Amino acid sequence: MYDVAVIGAGVVGAMVARTLSKYNLKICILEKENDVAMGATKANSAIVHAGFDAKCGSLKAKLNVKGSEMMENVAKELGVKYKNNGSLVIGFNEEDRHTIFRTPTKAGKGILVSPTVDGNLLTGPTSVDIKDKEDKKTTQEGFESIIKEANENVDGIPYGKTITSFCGLRAAGSTGDFIINSPKERFINAAGIESPGLSASPAIAEMICEMLEEQGLILQNKEDYNPIRKPMHAFREASIEEKNKIIKENKAFGRIICRCETVTEGEILEAIRTNPKPSDLDGVKRRTRAQMGRCQGGFCSPYIIELLAKELNVSPQEITKCGGASKLITGKTKEVM
Repeated sequence: MYDVAVIGAGVVGAMVARTLSKYNLKICILEKENDVAMGATKANSAIVHAGFDAKCGSLKAKLNVKGSEMMENVAKELGVKYKNNGSLVIGFNEEDRHTIFRTPTKAGKGILVSPTVDGNLLTGPTSVDIKDKEDKKTTQEGFESIIKEANENVDGIPYGKTITSFCGLRAAGSTGDFIINSPKERFINAAGIESPGLSASPAIAEMICEMLEEQGLILQNKEDYNPIRKPMHAFREASIEEKNKIIKENKAFGRIICRCETVTEGEILEAIRTNPKPSDLDGVKRRTRAQMGRCQGGFCSPYIIELLAKELNVSPQEITKCGGASKLITGKTKEVM
């Protein structure tokens, strides 16, 4: 029997589970996909917003401001890279004249040009209403819109060097605000968590914990609670001396698997063995950056398949790119012939 069941392992569900884990509770996370953060969380722009554009008095405003204040420490505890580099807001019309970054609208934050913590450049997203709530296809119209608006912000973006593109779906509610309520005792809704959901997530988790406590859930602190998680990028950022010491102890860290991103076998194995564990190529990519370079896994995929198969104790033919029917190996060459 579980004390709490969290449905959905996106950033909000995961943050709620993490916040509850500091108490003596038995917690279960239910996720329909084969990995965490596979919905709206996967396609967010990874920007922690300050909260200046949300409607005053709304949940978005309250939770964005509080969440952004909490985020740097949360990221540090979870071993997630965090860079506080600020932003520039630019007005392009009479309505925007008092601001200085393309100003947010009802549809979202606009087309962004954002450097990532790993040194890549991210442009987008668009904001288009669609009827099919499972449609995650990129479109030519979308590319053209991004290029047009991004070029108004920044000159010389090298689109010819684009590595990959992706699309996600916003959880846009009917109220224009986050929907966090309790229609039934000990049942909490956290819906319509669109932008700034990532920024607000630590504060949303605290709010939900408070709601559960008010409804009778006993929150007794764990004596042995440890909020620290070892970062996946620890080896990459170690000094030469530290790397040599690690390699001396574990030779897998001395074998490069992904040439483009210089990711080692040791880092990949560490990711596969750390909860929540990846079960496909994209899961390894999200955790280690292996396959995220110019060749998009053309060189390293066979090696990663081999490592996954061995660690998961399955045939290489069972390893997929992103779950479901996305298998990469159909059989041995001589058998196929």
